[in-house]
Amino acid sequence: MNVVEKRDFIHSHLHEVDESLIDQFYETLRKEEVLKTKLIKRAQISENDIKDGKVFSRAEIEQKTNHILR
Repeated sequence: MNVVEKRDFIHSHLHEVDESLIDQFYETLRKEEVLKTKLIKRAQISENDIKDGKVFSRAEIEQKTNHILR
């Protein structure tokens, strides 16, 4: 079954399902949307940091990583 068929099937059966299943589906979709929004915001901040020159050199990254691993 391809994605279009799955969507059609779900859509045609939504009125028959229990409210708890609707709540689960809603929470799953909402969490995905929140995560997507957070990731886009992080990417935009990172892009701005790069443009502003707020980056670490390789040596700085290695130093920080070595410090954490000890």
